[in-house]
Formats: sequence, C-alpha cells, structure tokens
Amino acid sequence: VLLLGARRRAMRSMKLEPGQLAMGKAPWPDEAVKRAANYTSQFELPVLFYAVVAFALIVKAADTIMIGLAWAFVLSRFLHTAIHVGSNRIRFRTPAFALGFLCVLLMWVRLALHVSGIF
Repeated sequence: VLLLGARRRAMRSMKLEPGQLAMGKAPWPDEAVKRAANYTSQFELPVLFYAVVAFALIVKAADTIMIGLAWAFVLSRFLHTAIHVGSNRIRFRTPAFALGFLCVLLMWVRLALHVSGIF
C-alpha cells in the first residue's frame, strides 16, 4: 500500500515517455525506490521463516520457545519495515534485520535438534 501510494504520487509529477513503466525503466524518486526495496525484502528472509514454521508444525516442534521466536521474528519485520520506509538509517535498520535473522536461525537450529531427537 505504501509502495502504491509513493508510485502514484510520483506518476502524477513525472514526465514519462510511453512504455517506460511497462519496461521497468521509470526514474522513480527515492521514496518510491525505498518502498520497492522494502517490498522486495519481504520475499527473502521471510521465505525461510515460512518454511521453518511449516516444518515445525508438521513434526510437532511448535513449542512455546518456537512460538516466541516466531513472534519475535514477526515483530522484528514490522520494526525493520518501519525503519526502512521511514528514516532508513542503516544504524537502526541493521540490528532490526539481524534480530529477525537470529530468530529464524534459532528456529532452524531448534527444529534440527527436535528432528534429530536431541531435544
């Protein structure tokens, strides 16, 4: 929704040649580029999250710790998005991303330990 709004505002003020939008060559302003980059990032790390959640449910590894890690990941993504489309300060965005990455990593480790019978 934020990306759509940013691009719609940009399209009203831009002078585009026919076909620039269709060919993906529109010179988008920074606000629209930033929102597009955030949208793309929602299809990278979260895919690993979706997979570990699915596997955890299948093998009945969704205990309290796994659920806590999942919620921590979701909250980290909200925080990452707010920073990314807001101030976009790497100083704050990197720790938010790292927290989410750590949550997913711990979920995979916990799942591996559960499947192996160690835990």
